Amino acid sequence: MKKVMMVAMACGALSLCGAQNAVSVKIAETYAGKSAFITGAASGMGLCTAKTLAAAGATVFMVDINAEGVKKEADAINALGKGKAYAVVADVRNFAEDEKAAKFAIEKAGKIDLLVNYAGGNEARICKSYKPLYEQPIEVIDWGMDTNLKGPLYVSRAVMPYMVKAKGGVIVTLGSVTGFEGDSASTYSVTKGGLTNLALSLAKAGAPYGIRAFCVAPGPVLTRPAMAKMQTLLGFASQPQEVVDFILFMASDCCPSITGTTHVIDAGRLAMGRQATTGGFLESKSKK
Repeated sequence: MKKVMMVAMACGALSLCGAQNAVSVKIAETYAGKSAFITGAASGMGLCTAKTLAAAGATVFMVDINAEGVKKEADAINALGKGKAYAVVADVRNFAEDEKAAKFAIEKAGKIDLLVNYAGGNEARICKSYKPLYEQPIEVIDWGMDTNLKGPLYVSRAVMPYMVKAKGGVIVTLGSVTGFEGDSASTYSVTKGGLTNLALSLAKAGAPYGIRAFCVAPGPVLTRPAMAKMQTLLGFASQPQEVVDFILFMASDCCPSITGTTHVIDAGRLAMGRQATTGGFLESKSKK
């Protein structure tokens, strides 16, 4: 227990991304000269991924609905003088905007080697509608379904034709352990469970063209303080950089056989069993 507490304290002291180890730096370096299309890139793990890849010499297209935020972060990355970052303002729920963003990436880089679908969020928290699912307003439910499920599907649909033409690429969808647990306050679990199947469907469609697709399902990640309140077997939430390193390793040429699968990285949350956690927003809310 003492060791777990020490790890948690050490992790809590890190910045948003945290420190890379020697192995994760080497993995990131394999993306030098490659192009990555990252949604939800103005903050959280999307931003961490953009920073990690650009620092290694990649070109990153930072896609986000937050125009001011994504431009600020892209400018900060470009100021470092390593990889190139483009701020791309788009709402993933709007297919026309997704197509325009993908076309822009092709015009600038000529290819999209990696797509990571981060954009999303728990609609109960984001819409501040703290009710059981059976009482949630339909507009709140629609926000969750459109952002968390239709968004990644639309973006993948917009990007994948270019990968087919290039005969290669990797698509990553971001699920969640909540997709296995269920959530009493939102459709977040429904959509995240759906992203597991989306990865499988994309993998089957892309295999003849050398395209891989897989899903990563994190548990609590310290992109915001509230995540530290969610239970895990090890007693702490994951650092964003750990999840990013995990994704980049599996999406790299080091793992050419990984496709159509879902990979959980959750500090043992699922191992606790469903009876040990309530799963989702109401759990963290009850501990405030």
